[in-house]
Amino acid sequence: MSDPRDSRYYHAWMSSRVVSRRGLFRGLLSSAKPSAEENTVAGDLRQQAVPRPPQALAEPLFLKQCNGCGHCADACPVGLLSVESGKAILIIDYAECDFCGACTQACERGALDLSISPDTGLRPVILPPCLGRMDDLCRMCEIACPRSAIFFNQQNQPSVDNQKCDGCGKCKLVCYHGDIQLSLKRHDS
Repeated sequence: MSDPRDSRYYHAWMSSRVVSRRGLFRGLLSSAKPSAEENTVAGDLRQQAVPRPPQALAEPLFLKQCNGCGHCADACPVGLLSVESGKAILIIDYAECDFCGACTQACERGALDLSISPDTGLRPVILPPCLGRMDDLCRMCEIACPRSAIFFNQQNQPSVDNQKCDGCGKCKLVCYHGDIQLSLKRHDS
């Protein structure tokens, strides 16, 4: 499968004021993304196979409504959206999603809905080499989180409150050692 990022994508994130040098290099040097098969949960129709725009309908409805027109991708001011396999996907590598609503307003098919609370469906996974686990000198993710969803306990172990987290991706971008990955949240009910 070819990379869906074209010159418009790179122009958008290069012209954005929120792209950091660290984020640029992390994105360029990052390892391969997990395949859609690795992200699926058998039997759970609500589970997304890939990250979707922030106000996407439930996955079966989104797949039915989205025709891959690309209006949402064109409207995204920082180029986080693209169309892959005929459907809109979200890629947070260089800038966080600030839930501006431009993608939802541009959607003519109703696959994105303003009445849905913005949530990318992504959640941070803090890897074992995290510096915050070793001492209390690094708390960049905790400080940067706009929803206060990441916190460190008294034993310096990071925790994520999935109810507060909206998957904006800011924690991933501020982690200067790359110890935070974003993965799709799982539905347990």
